[in-house]
Amino acid sequence: MSDKVEVFARKASGLTREAGLLDTTYFGIMNNAIPVSIWLTLSGFAWLPGANLTIACVITLVLVVFGFAFVWGILGGSMPRSGGSYVYNSRIIHPVIGLGVSFCNAGMVMLAWIWVLAPWIGEVGIPIMMGCLGVDPEVVSGLTQGWGLYLVSSIVNVSAFLVTLIGMKGYFKIQKVFVTWSLVGAAIAGCIIIATSHDKFVTVWNGYAAEFNSLDWNATIAAVTEEMGGIPESWNWSSTLGLMLPISWIAVYGYIITFIGGEVKSPRKNIFRAQVLNAVVCIAFLLWVGLAYQRMLGWDGIHAVAWIGEEGLAGYNFPFEATYINIASMLVKFNKILGFIMAGSFIVADWLWVVFSYIAWSRAAFAWGLDRLGPRWFTDISPRFNQPVKLLLVMLIASQIALTQYSFNPEILGSISVEVLQLVSVFGFTAVACMIFPFVRKVKHIWDASPYKNWRFLGIPVATISGFLALALVVLLVISYYINEAFAFMYTYWTAIYIGVWILGLAWYFIWKGVRKKEGIDVTLAFKEIPPE
Repeated sequence: MSDKVEVFARKASGLTREAGLLDTTYFGIMNNAIPVSIWLTLSGFAWLPGANLTIACVITLVLVVFGFAFVWGILGGSMPRSGGSYVYNSRIIHPVIGLGVSFCNAGMVMLAWIWVLAPWIGEVGIPIMMGCLGVDPEVVSGLTQGWGLYLVSSIVNVSAFLVTLIGMKGYFKIQKVFVTWSLVGAAIAGCIIIATSHDKFVTVWNGYAAEFNSLDWNATIAAVTEEMGGIPESWNWSSTLGLMLPISWIAVYGYIITFIGGEVKSPRKNIFRAQVLNAVVCIAFLLWVGLAYQRMLGWDGIHAVAWIGEEGLAGYNFPFEATYINIASMLVKFNKILGFIMAGSFIVADWLWVVFSYIAWSRAAFAWGLDRLGPRWFTDISPRFNQPVKLLLVMLIASQIALTQYSFNPEILGSISVEVLQLVSVFGFTAVACMIFPFVRKVKHIWDASPYKNWRFLGIPVATISGFLALALVVLLVISYYINEAFAFMYTYWTAIYIGVWILGLAWYFIWKGVRKKEGIDVTLAFKEIPPE
C-alpha cells in the first residue's frame, strides 16, 4: 500500500495553531519552573558539598543555549508538528528509536513526574506557604504524608486534568497568569535577598533564634558542620558537576515547546527563538538569586541552610522551612502579602508541571496514532473539548494509581532518577538525531526545506555542532549521577527501571507494526515524511 493517505490516520490532526512567541516562550519557562528549580538547586549544597554555583551555571548555560536550545529549535522549526522527540527521532534515526524514546518520555517519564511533583505541593509547597504567613507548618503536617498527602496530590492531579480539557487557548490564559506569578515571586525573593548584607542577615536570624529558642547563627553553623562531617573549605569538581543535575531543571526543560510544535504560530521562527529565550532567562534568574543567597549566607551558611532543609537539625526550632523563600519572608518580618506571592509562586509553578505532563503524554501518543502505532482511538479529538480526551483519561487513571503508592512511600530524590531516564532516553538520542540530520538521505527533502540548512560554522552545519554540544552535556549529567555517592542508593533499581521501560517501548513498536501489517498497512511508509498538519 503506497498511498500515504491510507498510511496516516487522517489528513489533518485537528490541532490548531494557538501559541504566539510569548505563549511559546512562557511554555518553556513554565517547564523550567523557576521558583521550584531554584529551591532544588540550592538544596543541592546539602548532598553536594563544595559545589561551585557559578561554574556549574556557566557551563550549563553555554551547553544549553548552543546545544539543547539550538537542537530543539532547529528540529522543531524544521518539523513543526506536535509530538516532540518522537517525530524527529522516528524520521531521522529509525521509527523504532523514535517510538522507544517517546514511550520512555511521554509514557513513563510524564507519569513519573506526576508521581513526584503533585505530592511536592503537599510536602513542600504548603509548608512553605504556612511559614511565610507566620503559621507553624506543624499545623498542616497531616497534609505532608499518608492520606492527607494523597488528598492534596489528588486535588492537584484532577485540577490539572480538568484544565487540560479546556484546550490550549484556555490553558495559555492560565499560563500567562501563573508563569508571571512565578517570575514575580522569585524576583521578590531575589530583591529581598540581594538587599540584605550578611551582617544584617545574622542579626535577624539571631533575633528570631532568641524568640523561638533556636540555635543562633554560629551555633547553627557548628552543629551542621559536625553533622555533615565537615564543610569543604573550597569548591571541588565532583560536587560542581553534580550540581549541574539540579541546575538542568531550570535550563533544559524548554524542550517541551516541541510537544506543541503543531500548535505554534510561525513555528519556523518562534520555536527557535523561544528555546533560546527561555534558557537564558531561567539560568540568569538562578545565577542572580543563587549568588545573592550565597553572599548573604556565606559559604558555610549556604551549606548549613541546605542541610537543615533536607535533613533537619536538632536545635533548629524556627516555625518555618529552611528554604530561600522562607528566609526572604523572615527578612521582611513575615509580611503576609509578600509571603503569599513568594510561596504561591512555588505552588503554581509546581502545579503547571503536572498540567504539562497531561499535554505531553497526549500529544506524543496522538502522534503515535497518526503513524498507526497505537489503537485508532489515540487520534480521537473530542469535538466538545478539541482535545484527545481518551488519552487524558488514561493518564488520569494511571497517575492516581501512582500517587497512591507515593503518598505512603515518598521518594523525594526519585526526581533526580526520573531526570536521568529522560536525559538518556530523550535528550541523548535527540542530540544524535540533530547531529546527523544534515547527512541522512531519507530526510534530505526535509533538511533542504529547513530554514537552518545554510547555518554553518567553519563549514560544519550548526545542527551538527549543536547536537554534539547537547550530547556532551547529557554525558556530563549522566556521569555526575553515577559518580556521586549521594545518589548511590537509587542506582540499582532505577537502572533496572530504565532498561525495563525501553524494552516495553521497543515491544510496543513491533507489536503495532505487526498488527498493521496484518491489516495490509505498511507503517514504515509514514516515516518518509513528517506527519500531516
